[in-house]
Order: sequence, then structure tokens, then C-alpha cells
Amino acid sequence: MNSLLLKSKEMKITEVPEPKEVLLPLKGFDEEKEKLKIKEGSRVKTGEELIPGVYSTVTGTITGIDIMSFAGTDLTILRIAVSETDEIAPEITAAADYLEKDAAELLKKLNRANLGFDEELKDIKTVIISAVDTEPLAASYQQFLIENPDTVTEGLKLIKHLTAAGKVFLALPEPLLSSAANLTAGAADIFPVKPVYPNGLPEILTRDISRKYDTGKTAFLKIEKLVAAVLALRDGKPFSHKVITAAGKGKIKNLKVRIGTPLKDLLQDMQPGENEKVMIGGPMMGTACYNTDLPVTADVDMIYVQDAAEIVKNENNQCMNCGKCVEVCPAHLSVNLIGRYAEFSIFEQCRDLGIQHCIECGLCAYYCPSGRSLVQFIQLAKSELEKIEAEKIETEGEDVE
Repeated sequence: MNSLLLKSKEMKITEVPEPKEVLLPLKGFDEEKEKLKIKEGSRVKTGEELIPGVYSTVTGTITGIDIMSFAGTDLTILRIAVSETDEIAPEITAAADYLEKDAAELLKKLNRANLGFDEELKDIKTVIISAVDTEPLAASYQQFLIENPDTVTEGLKLIKHLTAAGKVFLALPEPLLSSAANLTAGAADIFPVKPVYPNGLPEILTRDISRKYDTGKTAFLKIEKLVAAVLALRDGKPFSHKVITAAGKGKIKNLKVRIGTPLKDLLQDMQPGENEKVMIGGPMMGTACYNTDLPVTADVDMIYVQDAAEIVKNENNQCMNCGKCVEVCPAHLSVNLIGRYAEFSIFEQCRDLGIQHCIECGLCAYYCPSGRSLVQFIQLAKSELEKIEAEKIETEGEDVE
């Protein structure tokens, strides 16, 4: 317990200097339709809606649109030169008495503040607020809890006000239970979690709390988003900054950064060397990033510079049926069989073995002595099964006609 609390003190969230430029992915961007709104030289304010569902995280001037590639997908990126002064869009307003206002009105305000709660809280029975970090080496969730106890308590009351869910849980690392005993104020039940990977993953928490895989009726919220919701409603601050853990080169630190900040701005004291790689995410579930011009987005919790000696090399040797992948699988799947069926394109058999319950935590591949690309095989099978289902639906539609 003491070691974790000591680590938390050392991991205090540090705000990094403002970037000179931010890069914002434009989801759903239609150049012909939106070209009048996205014009080079236009000035924008923090929280201003640029195109439907995309909000500026800075005050500045639009300098252009680029295409960047990440994980095999081309992203349309908007470049904004950051101004010295930060101006909040007039649509973002504060309300000290927000808990007295109608829930539907508050949800609209949260959407407008770049937080989008409405879909997450729609028709759900259980809300899980998590202060348990999802990756080894990550420490931003627990640090949010330690540095914002009063705001967390206020946020739990807000969630209770926004939703008709029968249960609200606050998931906490076990070593922090005593320091968080008075947090919930009756608005949530505390659920202690042993801080061991992959216990903090949404699917695992959902299973352990509800005793079944019921993600369709459970809303999972990071504690950071809970705090951001209070700040948006109470103080009129749109969601423009992200706290991430940056790890590598023997360093681990929590950084508060402007959403859209290029990764390279955060790696100055941990530049990757030859045969090392930068990962968006952590060592278990992160995705290799070969362009550090890519930005920090709202869903990035960690960046990790992986030493060459730590890189697990997939050799795809023949499965030896040692059972290690099955032993460590938190979903209790026959990973050895799923991997082989997927490797030889027998995808229907993968479905019969419950591949849909795989959370892609990476433990199977990490412990595989044959170095098999088990996660990639599983991702391939899931993708192909989706195509098969889509073809079936299309064929059935044609038959009806």
C-alpha cells in the first residue's frame, strides 16, 4: 500500500507548455460539404464546433488540412496554430446550480463541451467509474483520484442525477481504499480492484462487478471524464486537455496536455533510439506509431517508448499445445484452437469457440513460447466474421425483395 501511495506522490500531474500547433482528426469530414466552415486563415475559439461532432481544443488560426496514416487508416487532420490567449466559445457556459437542472439539458451541455455523455448513459442499468489504470506502468487514473477527491465526489452525484441506472460503482485500486473512504457520499458503491493487469480493463471490471459480460447495459467511464464533466458544467470549461502517462527511457510521468498536441512535443527527454518504437497506448495493448507528428486524442491514456530488448518478436512457429495461452486468458477461451483456426481461415469455428468474448489484452501472445501472433490472428478472424455477417444480411435483404 505505501509503495503505491509513494509512487502516486512522485507521479503528480504536470502541465506541459502549450504547443505551437495542434492537430485535430476530422471524423466524418466531407470536403465538399464542409469546405466553407474549414477555411485556412479562419480564427477559432476553444470549444467551438468546427464540423458536427468535432470541437476545437484551442484558440487559434486554421492553417490547413493534411492526411496522416495510423494503423493502416488514413486520417484527415486539421492544423491549428495556437494563440497566446485562450478564449472559450460563447456557447460554453457555467452553471453553479447545475445539479438542480434537468438531466436532458445537462447532457446537451456535456455534448457541447466535447464530452458526449448521452450515448454512454442511454438505457443502461449500471455505471462503472474507474480509477484503475488499464495498462502496466500507467498511473493517470489513480492520480486523478488522489488529486481531485472533492470533484470526484461531486461527479458521482452528477452521474446519479444524469442516469436512472440502479447501480453506480467507483472502482478503486485496493491500496487506495483507506484514503478514499469518504469519496462516494452515498452516490456510489466502492468496488476494490487488485491493481494487476488486466483487472482495470472495462470488460474485466464489467464481468467482475456484474458477474457476467453485459457491456450493453453497463456504462464505463474513466475517472478523468467524470472530473471533466463537473468542470464543464460548474466552471464552463470544455474538454480540451488530456492527462496521459508517458513512459520510456527509465522515466514515467503523468502529463496534462492540450488535446491535439503532436507526440513529438512530449518525447523530448525520451526520444526513441534505433530499433526502439513509440506506442500509442501501453506495452500490452498499445499500437506502434511510426510518425510522431500524430496528435494526442481524447482516447489516448498513455504513450510508451519501448526498448528494443522489450519488443516481443512474433515468429509464428507451430503451436506446441503447451496451454500457456489458455492458462492466462482472462476470458477463459481456448486461445490455442482459435489461433489455429484463424490462421487457416476457418473463421466460423472461431465463432463457435467464443472469439467474440476476447478482449485482446495480449496476455496470450506475451506468454506464448512459440511467438505466435495470436492477437493478430484473433483480430483477423473478428474482421472476417463481421464481413461474413454483413454479407448474410445483404443476401437476406435481396432474397426478401
